[in-house]
Amino acid sequence: MRQRREERRERTKQLRCNVYLFLFGLLFFFFATGECKGFAAGVSTVQEIRVGLKSNYANKQSITLYNKSLELGYCNGREYFGILRLQSETGIKVTPERGQFFAAEGSFSLQKAEEAVARLKEAGAIAYTVLFSEERAGIYLPVDGNGTTAGNAYALCDAIGKKCGIIIDRNAKSRVHLLRIDTGETVLLADGEGGDYPQFAATEQNENGMFAVDLGTNRYRGRIEIGRYGGKATVTAVNVVLLEEYLYGVVPCEMPASWQMEALKAQAVCARSYALMKAGYHAETDIRRGFRMVDTVQSQVYGGISREHIRSNAAVDATKGKTLCYENRTVAGYYFAASGGHTENVEDVWGVTIPYLQGVPDTYEINPSVKPWEVTIKTEELERLLQAEEKSVGDITKVLQEVTTSSGRVYSLRIIGRLGNVGLPTDALRNVLDFSGTKFRVLEPGTVPDKVTVQGASGTKETAIHDCYVISGDGQVQSAEGLTDQYVVLSEDNLTNYPRYAPEAGEYLFAGMGSGHGVGMSQSGANGMAGKGYTYTEILEHYFTGISVR
Repeated sequence: MRQRREERRERTKQLRCNVYLFLFGLLFFFFATGECKGFAAGVSTVQEIRVGLKSNYANKQSITLYNKSLELGYCNGREYFGILRLQSETGIKVTPERGQFFAAEGSFSLQKAEEAVARLKEAGAIAYTVLFSEERAGIYLPVDGNGTTAGNAYALCDAIGKKCGIIIDRNAKSRVHLLRIDTGETVLLADGEGGDYPQFAATEQNENGMFAVDLGTNRYRGRIEIGRYGGKATVTAVNVVLLEEYLYGVVPCEMPASWQMEALKAQAVCARSYALMKAGYHAETDIRRGFRMVDTVQSQVYGGISREHIRSNAAVDATKGKTLCYENRTVAGYYFAASGGHTENVEDVWGVTIPYLQGVPDTYEINPSVKPWEVTIKTEELERLLQAEEKSVGDITKVLQEVTTSSGRVYSLRIIGRLGNVGLPTDALRNVLDFSGTKFRVLEPGTVPDKVTVQGASGTKETAIHDCYVISGDGQVQSAEGLTDQYVVLSEDNLTNYPRYAPEAGEYLFAGMGSGHGVGMSQSGANGMAGKGYTYTEILEHYFTGISVR
């Protein structure tokens, strides 16, 4: 075992040397070519990130890893060190250990701890080897092990300790960061109290020739860390994975792999930039939480190996290392599903001014992933919503768009009733009624829903859309009457949704377009631009003002 450990350390030393050479070359490249010379303050250039697997493996009573062979190790700073290999035919099960334990005083190597545990077991005790880090191990004895009770535990531990040449600490503890690792044949413990939790790495290639950790419903590249973050009585899995391999599992989850290749490349650059800015990397595990990124829409949707696709993987590879740069620094690449014709100024959404996140026309979003939508709300439903917000105005008589941005998004409604009027943030409507976005028009009973202003040879006039004629892309002229239930009208720099029918008495109709916050790149617009021959750099330079792709 000692020989294997020495071989592993030698391989690790060589890998570390290669990593240092790579990073040196990378830094030289940045400075020598004038490329993006650094990330934002506090963001590491190390291309390995931590992703909390919140969707399926957070706050569980147990997590099972189904590989027949795994290496258990720890991360010291940014370097991973394998410690020992675990074998199992049924899966390696990790659970939170809730028992009380006596601990042997002093610090042990793994080998010394294993030898002492063997002697304790020979003396009739129940004892466990416990791992703290890549260099430190210990010995725990359960308070109730071997029939021991609180009344005679000290005497038994003293006797066992003297016989085995160790000293047992008399203070039994419930260790809130303790894990039980069960292979089906052997059990050992891991204590993350010092900030380090165990990581598991695949030791054998799967049928696709890659090393992947199998969690049953999915497999993941890189390593899986399991911990009781915050001292919870549950366990959570974290994927520690190289950035580019992480993107393999993100891009097809955030954009259909069948879309235009240049759009997929733009998506890859956005996702890479976002991850570099948001994920960070702690030198030691944060035992309170353990990660900054999750695998859901809260960060970026990440599906692991099962969601990878050859086309999206090719897009990631084609843009390897490329990020959005503003004033020579990498910046976050925000994106969303569909703009409805115009993206949004960031200050109108999140209240801060960022130069590269300014609204732009989105005229190539001709086939949005989220189609124009309508939501009908009864007056009494609005009244209940106001009561829940403690803003009741009595019987509602009118709903007005109070605050509308230049892109047509509504961020405040004015609700007028018989007892007064109040402002209502549209977030309240979105949360309760699941609006796709905030770009909409409000129609009330009696409204002529499709009346627009048109310009002709004799000037401008108001007319209903169904009385107009439209010219299709192939030059065909056709009456707009009966074409659709909704009309989408393109103005100079925007799109607007016009439903054909007004709401009935006692209702309000919200006719909207787009989906998401509207800041940054419209994914649907990017696909439209790619379909018209634009490259991924041209797409990104359109949506992010003043940036370059480096």
